[in-house]
Amino acid sequence: MSITTIESQLIHYEVLGRGQPLIFIHGWVGSWRYWWPSMQALSAHFRTFAFDLWGFGDSSKSPETYSLAAYVDMVNQFIDKLGVARPVILVGHGLGAIVALNYTAQYPVNVEKVATISLPITGSYITNRLQGADAESMVSRVLGRSESFTEVDSEIRKVDPVAVSKSIDSFSNLDLISDITNLNRPLLMVYGSQDSLVLPPNGEHSYLQQSVNERFYVELDLCHHFPMLQEKAKFNRLLLDFIMASAELTELTPKEYWQRRIR
Repeated sequence: MSITTIESQLIHYEVLGRGQPLIFIHGWVGSWRYWWPSMQALSAHFRTFAFDLWGFGDSSKSPETYSLAAYVDMVNQFIDKLGVARPVILVGHGLGAIVALNYTAQYPVNVEKVATISLPITGSYITNRLQGADAESMVSRVLGRSESFTEVDSEIRKVDPVAVSKSIDSFSNLDLISDITNLNRPLLMVYGSQDSLVLPPNGEHSYLQQSVNERFYVELDLCHHFPMLQEKAKFNRLLLDFIMASAELTELTPKEYWQRRIR
């Protein structure tokens, strides 16, 4: 376990591997730990970091830090405090996806590529399954009673429910459409087709499912909210293909194996 301090607030983080920095940012359910399989898979190519957002895992739990602005600043200070080389690659899930996208929009020169998993494009795309949930009921509300992952179950009691409810409330008027369409960095958007917490783009926003201008959209059939755990090998290969891809890549298509399509 590694700890750093920013303005009296503790940040717990883990690091593995060597190479260009790749930072994983977790979501509303769990902690850094569910990124561990991906860290192991990609550490042969990258220096992988994962940390607990404030209110989660073993980081400080102070309600005044449970906001998007505070979490974006947390990423910025984490990079500065640890002397992480830039540009970094960001991978965020749920809440972490919002933070990763906002950080990239604010500090584009610091980011080479960004991947989002279960990114709510507006506040209305977050379902109400977590509102009012305590730590004991979060997993059953998100995954259902028949599914669980040890990487999530082992950490769920460390989640401050106030961090979940307060951050979701602050995102009720969220609209990330312009950030997505105007982002000047390669962006991978991954969704589980069976996700019951964050809905994929649909209706008037279905155009976001098109892969254009270094923005790639992949929806994994039969996956729920944690594709990085439900389809570990497929997810990690997808992420690696996206990160390692040249500018000639125009589409990523899920098959029995991952295949690059070029012009």
